[in-house]
Amino acid sequence: MSYAEAGPHSRKARKMWSPAASSDSGLDIVQVGLYGLDHEHSPDWTMAQATRGGAMTIKTTEGWVPNEVTARIGARVRWEDVVSDIDWDQAIVRLSPPPMPDYVRSSIHGLEGGYSKPGAAATWDPVVKEIFAEYFENETEQRDLLSAQVDSVPSRVLDVACGTGESTLAWRRRFPRAQITSIDVSPYMLAVAERKLAHDRNIDVRCLNAEHLPFADGSFDLVTASLLFHELPEDVSPVILAEMRRVSRPGGEIAVMEPYRVGGKALKPIPFPEPYLKDYLATNWDVAFKAAGFGAVQTLEYGEGWIRIATAF
Repeated sequence: MSYAEAGPHSRKARKMWSPAASSDSGLDIVQVGLYGLDHEHSPDWTMAQATRGGAMTIKTTEGWVPNEVTARIGARVRWEDVVSDIDWDQAIVRLSPPPMPDYVRSSIHGLEGGYSKPGAAATWDPVVKEIFAEYFENETEQRDLLSAQVDSVPSRVLDVACGTGESTLAWRRRFPRAQITSIDVSPYMLAVAERKLAHDRNIDVRCLNAEHLPFADGSFDLVTASLLFHELPEDVSPVILAEMRRVSRPGGEIAVMEPYRVGGKALKPIPFPEPYLKDYLATNWDVAFKAAGFGAVQTLEYGEGWIRIATAF
């Protein structure tokens, strides 16, 4: 029986997804919040619980029931089996990560320690595919929507916060001859990305903090970031935007995709805890782009989110 079939207050759903059932499996349990635009939810929906080995559940006044998105994924995917063949310790040695900012260690998407632990890397791909299934046929279509907005033909591309490499693959499909540098601060996310990108000699995967990019001014024709800024504290976003502008050549472009609209647009309660979503929603992104030195900002809305294409002065 699916979550939709059971309903949020179904006795069968509560039995299938009770805290006791999760604890019996020996899985770690993380208590996390549920967030939305106005932060005013029905009293029935109060807290989310995540388990590393299965799926997330939502606590209601009548008990624990499965979160709709993660219940669908958990029915067919066990997180630890997704990338079980990766040697995480070797990946850290190989990638030589910089000191990890505190916000990267924040519990996110129901995972304790966030991107500072392998769990985020193991769950990212199946979770993102499910979330965007409401608006796209597949994740490839969603990723390609961003790359299709760039009309120029860059020879040097910087993919900031490339995660598990899906965004980089989209840019490679769009620009098959470009030299792409893919960076992320999480060595665990990059360990998954390496597996996908290793066949391409013109993709350089590096573990870097986007707040302090080691590249010279004007090094790239195109700088891009996908699904990044809603996961940053308000004091970090402008720093990374400024760095993205600095390494963009004059006349170069920046392409940004985010999953949540701002500016008074409706935002559904989201299925995962996002600790910095309030900061993201409070930011005036038009002002932020201009302050970073970008001009001619074009905005495209899709589903619940937006894309911005901007030109560097």
